Amino acid sequence: MIFMNTVLHELPYLENWRWLSRRIRCALDPDEPRLIEHYLAEGRYLVCCTATSPWTVALTSLRLLLDTASDRMLPWHWRAQCLDQAWRPLLDLRSLDRLEQNQRWQPYAMQLANCVLLPSISPDELLQGIDHE
Repeated sequence: MIFMNTVLHELPYLENWRWLSRRIRCALDPDEPRLIEHYLAEGRYLVCCTATSPWTVALTSLRLLLDTASDRMLPWHWRAQCLDQAWRPLLDLRSLDRLEQNQRWQPYAMQLANCVLLPSISPDELLQGIDHE
């Protein structure tokens, strides 16, 4: 019964966190940088107040931000904003690893350090190859 209560309590927050992640990943609101802060805050709430794993939340958040930053189909300013914020979940991973005396966070640090923000694909490039008969 306790497990069921935990799941029922966690589900609305988890669903909201997932919806926020889709909004970020698809750049549904690219002129709203506070969306990233809202997403990260929702992840902190999941860790604090539910049974959600802090490592899972931090790693998922980092991957979301890095994947979004690398997606050349999205607006450059949105991708840059995601890359600028990726250090935050990485710092969480590092803190969690220090508690366990591991170094699992280091490959993710290298991934962030080596992330190159290539130009976004322009609308003209997207239209190339389309026949305008």
